[in-house]
Amino acid sequence: MKRHYLIAFTALLLAASTLPAAASDLNGFMPQAGEATFALSYTVEGYDEFYRGDTLVPAPPGLGEVETTSLTAWFRYGITDDFAVSINAPYVDTEGDGSAGFEDSGLGDVTLLGYLRLAEWGGAARHSLTGAGGLRLESGYEGDAPVSLGDASNDMLVRLVYQVEAGNLYFSQQVGYDWRSGEVPDVLPLHTELGYTFGRTTVNLFYTNYNSDGGTDIGDPGFTFPSNEEDFERAGAKAYFRLGGSFGLTAAAYTTLDGRNTGDSTGVSVGGVFGF
Repeated sequence: MKRHYLIAFTALLLAASTLPAAASDLNGFMPQAGEATFALSYTVEGYDEFYRGDTLVPAPPGLGEVETTSLTAWFRYGITDDFAVSINAPYVDTEGDGSAGFEDSGLGDVTLLGYLRLAEWGGAARHSLTGAGGLRLESGYEGDAPVSLGDASNDMLVRLVYQVEAGNLYFSQQVGYDWRSGEVPDVLPLHTELGYTFGRTTVNLFYTNYNSDGGTDIGDPGFTFPSNEEDFERAGAKAYFRLGGSFGLTAAAYTTLDGRNTGDSTGVSVGGVFGF
């Protein structure tokens, strides 16, 4: 039964993400053949300071405090015990309360991924290596604005995840690379998790590091927002509580530790996970 908790917990990790690094926070838990998981999450995140280059400054009056809410659906299906596919689709509403009235809403970036268990070994401590790859597709919104649904980029994603599980404890480390289209810099995302299951509950602590490969700074001559070097470090906690059968509730929270050309965001998320 613990394995079911962790598969459902993976759904929270992915469905709760509306960050530019969406689809980056992977771990090594895989569904069995024929096992499907659906998650629906509601996320609120915001900031009133942002990093102009690497300097933290107050948001100007025209921008004001920026708040983003999103409703995200995530579905994953195990085709075999070692191969699965998923789709992640958020509906996003974002706006600044400043005098310029910046706002946008609509379908955000849609992510399609395939997962392949590459290796598995160990005894009391179970080790695994999982690869993933796919596409992140923009939905036709305007990307070159202080407040937008994303960078309006179509991307190719690859991920590699090492994980070790010992009893109720697990540790997961993901590395990846995003080839991004147009003037948007490529990205090296890293994601680390340490989690524990007790009773009906699984919790984890996580750290995400999102590193762009060059790019402009806000305020550079001729800069555009998609061309910015957008970097950040974020940390937070997530939890999954199984209510019964294959249904559970989820919650998450994060804060930004450091960044470049990004908002100093904090966020919370709640949701439900259904297995069938």
